[in-house]
Formats: sequence, C-alpha cells, structure tokens
Amino acid sequence: MTILVDAVRIANFRGIKEVEVHLAPNTLLVGANNAGKTSFLKALHLALGADRRSLSKEDFHDDGSNEKANSKDILIDIRIVPYDFENNKRNTVFSDNWAEKVFGSSIKTDNNDNEFICFRTRGFYDLLKGYSFEILELINWEPYVSLNEEGEVISSWKETTAKNKFTKIEAIPLFFIDAQRDIQLDLKDKSSYLGKLTERLEIKDAQIIEIEGKLNKINSDIVNESPILEHLKVTLQELNKTVNSQGTGVEISPINKKIRDIGRNLNINFKDTDKESLPLDYHGMGTRSWASVLTLNAFISWNENPRNENVKDPFFPIIGLEEPESHLHPNAQRHLFRQLDEIKGQKIISTHSPFIAAQCKLTDLRHFYKNDNGLKIGALELSDLIDSQICTLLKEIKSDKDNKNLKKINFTIINELKKERIGKINSEQVRKIRREVMNTRGELLFAKAIILFEGETEEQALPIFAEKYFGGRFPFEIGLNFIGVGGKNNYAPFLSIAKFLNIPWYILSDADGNTVKEVKDQIKDVFGKTNFDHKLFDLENGNDFESYLVNEGYIDELNKAVDIIEMTDNYLTNSFIPELNGENLSKNEVRDYNGVEGTKRALIDCLRGGKTKYATQIAENIILIDENDVRGNIPKKMKALFDLINEELKIFKKAENES
Repeated sequence: MTILVDAVRIANFRGIKEVEVHLAPNTLLVGANNAGKTSFLKALHLALGADRRSLSKEDFHDDGSNEKANSKDILIDIRIVPYDFENNKRNTVFSDNWAEKVFGSSIKTDNNDNEFICFRTRGFYDLLKGYSFEILELINWEPYVSLNEEGEVISSWKETTAKNKFTKIEAIPLFFIDAQRDIQLDLKDKSSYLGKLTERLEIKDAQIIEIEGKLNKINSDIVNESPILEHLKVTLQELNKTVNSQGTGVEISPINKKIRDIGRNLNINFKDTDKESLPLDYHGMGTRSWASVLTLNAFISWNENPRNENVKDPFFPIIGLEEPESHLHPNAQRHLFRQLDEIKGQKIISTHSPFIAAQCKLTDLRHFYKNDNGLKIGALELSDLIDSQICTLLKEIKSDKDNKNLKKINFTIINELKKERIGKINSEQVRKIRREVMNTRGELLFAKAIILFEGETEEQALPIFAEKYFGGRFPFEIGLNFIGVGGKNNYAPFLSIAKFLNIPWYILSDADGNTVKEVKDQIKDVFGKTNFDHKLFDLENGNDFESYLVNEGYIDELNKAVDIIEMTDNYLTNSFIPELNGENLSKNEVRDYNGVEGTKRALIDCLRGGKTKYATQIAENIILIDENDVRGNIPKKMKALFDLINEELKIFKKAENES
C-alpha cells in the first residue's frame, strides 16, 4: 500500500487563474497549445519539486486588468491520500510506515473516515524578501466552492484557513523534466539527475585503490607506447625549470586516473547498428531526449537497488514530464508509454501525441481547455458502480413485487443515483470510444473545436472552405479538427468524448432519408435534454453534400471540377450521360437524364460516384468565385457553420472577417 497526490488546486499561477485537477497514478494532460498544461506542471514543481525552486514576477497570473499581477498570492493546494496501486483504488487509512515516519499529526479524516493530508504553497511578493513562497498546513480540504440553497457561491477553497508552517516532505519528491531535455547537457550538469546519480559512485575504499592503480598503469602504457605523447611529456618537463615544484613534475593522463572524476567526465556510447558504438552526441535528438528520461528512471530506481546502502523508506517519487514524444517517430512513441508506465511512482505527463494518448486509460486523460470563463478540465468518469447499485435495487423490487414500501424506498434511491450518474459513462462505452475514436482520430484531443460530418467529400472540401473563411489560415493553425465519422449512426462516440473532455463540437449533416432524426437522437443520448439544435447544420430538403451543391447553383464549378479530374471537356454531356442514360436501375425504374432536371440528376450521380476524387477540386473551384456573386464563394450552410464557430471561439474579430 502506498500513497497518491489525488487532487491539486491552483490560483494565480502563470497562465492559470483558478483550477482544480484530480489525478490518477498515470495522468496524461492533453489539449491545445497554451491551454495551461506546462503551467500546471510548473506549479506542481513549485509545491513538491525535489530540486531548488524559486519565484519570479512572471510566475504571477496576469488577468489583463490594471491591477499588479503580484498583488494576488499564488496558491497551490495539494491533497495526498492512501492508495492501493495494485487494485487501483483509494484506501481508508495510511500504512503505518507513512503514518508514523512521515505524516504523523498532519493526518486528517473526512466525513467518511478516509484519511488524507493537505497543505498549501503560497507565493507572494515581499518588499524586503522579494518574490518568496512558503508551505502551510491546511486545517481541512474544503469543497472547491460552497453553494447556498439558491445556488449562489458562499465560499471558495481559497478561503480555507492555513495555519502552521508545513515541513517539505522529502519522501515525496517531484522530478520535473521539460521538453528541452538532452542527455548531452545532463552529462555536463552536476545538478542534473544523471549528475547527482554519478556524483558518488559508491565504490569501497579498497576497491578504489586497486582500480586507480590499474588506471595509472593503463595511462603509463598509453604514454610509453605513443611517441607523440612521450615527446609531449619530455618537452613539458621544462616546466620544472621555471616553476618551483616539489612534486614529480608533469604527468599526462589520456584517461581519468581518479575515481572521483569518472562521473564528471562520463561518456555514454550507444550502438544502434552492427558497427561500432558512438557517443550519444552523434545520435539524433530523439535518442538523446529519451535517454535523458531513462537516466531519471535510473536515479529513482536506485533507491530500490539491493546494492544501495542508503535506501529511503518510505519513498514515493512523482514524475512531471513535458512532451516525452519530442523528436520520436510514431512507433517509438507507442512503445515509450509502456516504458513510462514501468517507472516507479506517480506520473503526470503533458503530451501532444495522439499515439501516446491512445495507449493510456481514457479515465486517466485530463483535457485542458481555455475559454472566456477561464481554464476548464475535462475528464471521463465511470458509471459502473452506480449502474451496479441501480441493478441491485431493481432486482430487490422484482424479487418482492408486492412490497410497496420497498418499492417506494428503492425508487427514491434509484432516482438519486440516476442524478449522480449524469456526466458519467460505463466501461462498454469507454471501450467503444477507444475502438472508434482513439485508435483512428486521437488528434481530436488537441483541438480547440471539432467539426463532425458523415461523408468523404466533406472531409476534403470543408478544410478548404474554412481556410478561405478564416483569411488563408489553415484550420489546424487555429485548432479546428474536421472529422468524418463514417456514417449517420456513428456520431455518439465522438460526441461522448467531446462532452466529457469539454471540446466544443459542431455537426454538418446530410438531410437525406431519416438522417437528421438519427443524428438528433444521438445528440440527445449523449447530452440529455439540453437543446443543441444550433450546433447541428443539416443540408435540408433531403440533400446530401453533392445534391446540396447542385441545388445551390454551383453547376458550372462542379462540371469544371469533373472535367479537370477526368481530363475531358464536357465529360458529363459527352461521356457520362450518353453511357448511362436509360439504364435499368430496377424492374420499374430507368435512369432519366433528359432535360434540364435530368442533367442535374446526372451531375449528382456523377459526383456521388467519384466522391473522393472530385471533392478537393470542387472546393477549390468554388472559393475562386467572385465575392459579389450571390451564391457566395463559400456555400451558405458552410458559412453559417463557420460564423457560429467564429462567434463562439472568437477566432477572428468581425471587422477583420469583413475586410
């Protein structure tokens, strides 16, 4: 049994105004750039860091007001609970080892008799001391916000009383590694984890004398066998004539002769071919970056090595790691997470890699997202326990059908459990999300918004229309992710993960058959009774994407696109229609491509038959239409979609968009 940092609250630190994050044994922080992931890791480092920490003016949150940033204290509250890693659950009490040796009188209990400790790191500006911080004990772990019966906020966690100075817990060190890591720099830096690990080599005195004797012999042999080194030594002996020396004069040591210097001048070679091994500075940044992380693992795991004579017990390391995927190709990124999982302790990792995110438990993801209301943290919560409780209560009712009192009591409890279940999903839904979303569309975790649709045509055309709308900016630059769900019945998994991770979503849907009803039903299944009709843009009047563009009057642009791709002038009238007009489709139906309406039907059929090959060219033709054309160089439904996205995400100011 061990422990876990299970909750962190931060106020007024760097890019974070106020936030609460619940942590797992392995927590992955995902989200767009500048969402607050690095600020969160830096705050943890300030509160728990194993190495020297300091504050500066830039660490205080600037909310854009005229008020000085450092006029408000930085607050970082940490809660630590007993935890069973093997069964992945919180325990009720701390083990004797932690309770007696480390926590002592700091242990508190909640209303359910669960033990915990909690403390606050307060950063502040003092006229004499400058930028400083202190660690204080919290009297309790209060609710994040307290509400009265009218739903009004009456108190906040920031008002929790902090009393005595709290001694830093050396047995719970946090090791932070940023994205700029490089083992070549670690080799030269005595304060790095590698430098600390190799500073004392733990070799017994008798063995040191024996080894240094051998090193002296090796140095002497090298010099004696090298005429150049021998010549250099003889020449440098002239120093004895000019310097009053009581020693033995000049020595040349091709290799370190003292054990104490080995760590300072350590070289690490890596052999990745059948040829000779090469120093790490000959290798790429991916190898050097990951080697730096593995040296931290060596530093941490040394505590459990049977040859270590200075074992710390208890000892619970926390690793804060920024972008472990740096410079690594996708296959290496997939393997990397397994290696991280094997490192002892709690891991809190920020990443922009969908390959790494796809390897972890979905319930371990924390999505960072900023909007006008500040930083939001999205997380998936399981409903399995609640579902099991409801099932048990229903079985009790079924087994005793005539017991009206039991029925009344159980249904009252069931209704309360159903309220508690809102916002949670079961394990089967999680597996579906992993299968249908994470394994193919993991990049949506890093989007500012996702746009969902059914077909392949939209997947190619919509990004081109979006680039035109947003003034030549590529959609990925502004955090928009366009995702084809592969059919009208496949929206639910994507909507589920968007809901639980606070990712804004929009849908452009076909309107043929019962598609709109099917899509609305899926939205309702995921979000309940909340009305999200304004986020659903359907193509109306029974249209799919191809028929919509035809009926909007883009016939010339569509024909031109077909001609370009087929490399034939007037392909529709000269080839497609003559070949297929009059073809039997069923017993009582034939193709009718006669007249103006027949030509439209032919164009729609042609486009549907070549969705993937025509889509890009179609969009590129349409965006070239003159801006004064009544049809618009962005189809009306798409423009309405982008208008809403722009309004809600404030990607472009209206004035800029109109210019």
